[in-house]
Amino acid sequence: MSLLKKRILITGASGSLGKQLIYELHRRGIKPIAHVRETSDCKYIDSLGLEKRVADLRIPEQIPELVKNIDVVIHTAAWVNFRQDRSDEFTEINTTAASNLFLATQKAGVKRFLHVSTVAAIAALHRKSDIINGGVGAPIKVTEKNKFNLGHLHIPYIRSKHAAEVELGRIAAEGGTELVIVNPSIIVAPSRTGDDRSKALKAFSRWFMPDFTNRVNLVDIRDVAPAIINAVEGGRPGERYILAGDNVTVRELTLAVSSILGKMPHLIRLPWWFLNIAARFSVMLSTLRRGKVSFYPDLVELLKYDWSYSSMKARRELGFSNRSLVVTLNDLLGNSFTGTYMKPEN
Repeated sequence: MSLLKKRILITGASGSLGKQLIYELHRRGIKPIAHVRETSDCKYIDSLGLEKRVADLRIPEQIPELVKNIDVVIHTAAWVNFRQDRSDEFTEINTTAASNLFLATQKAGVKRFLHVSTVAAIAALHRKSDIINGGVGAPIKVTEKNKFNLGHLHIPYIRSKHAAEVELGRIAAEGGTELVIVNPSIIVAPSRTGDDRSKALKAFSRWFMPDFTNRVNLVDIRDVAPAIINAVEGGRPGERYILAGDNVTVRELTLAVSSILGKMPHLIRLPWWFLNIAARFSVMLSTLRRGKVSFYPDLVELLKYDWSYSSMKARRELGFSNRSLVVTLNDLLGNSFTGTYMKPEN
């Protein structure tokens, strides 16, 4: 599918990924339509003279007008947060709004719907039980074929994103608009201030930093955005594609950042039981204060998993490639993250 003459709607266009997609499409001579909210920061969108459509995806009545005369929808809008409270709002934004939007695209005759999900909606590798699949020491990675194994954890973000995939798949099976899903890992992007070095130096100035041996995966936003566009153009209907970068341990990541900053952190390995007790105490305090529940036992449970992923399918079918994490970190911490909507390439 060529996108040159298509009317492309990007939901969540004022977000980091949404603006990076706009940047990539604009480089290719394509002017997408930007979905925004009343309170969205539209400076970058307005600087390109793009059409804007204002809608609250939580209000179903506003969606039909949003997708009117649209050929392709790239759905990036989501609430990305690992807090445990306000579960209903996660469901409303990440699951219900996504399914309502997809239903509206079918009624409007939209050709293709690209849903941006997350690797956490697929699975993670339990550090004890999954090692038997590849033998001790084997570099096991999650693929698109893994079965979801995180549903027992009360983490609203993960649950709501997985539920969205299930619901969208059910609707897509009835025919009509083609559904393609991409599952990025942790997306590395510059902060709004653009001074990520100062933020990192402040973090490394703490008394200590926790030392974890879990594997995690990070991917550069400059690699994710082009891959999403490729998925719109050439992804197979009904398929999902992992967009992942390098698999590293948290310790390796910390030491890599340390070498770039020239500042050695004091690493301390905290036992799981200590973190679990601390999380329970944190929940008690948050409940008493009626505040945000951001540190809780189910979040600590994630330390029992490795978050390593394979992008072989996306490499084969979408031509996906990722730059080295070292390159990404050097650009980020050197405040030289060019090739983005914040710092375009010359």
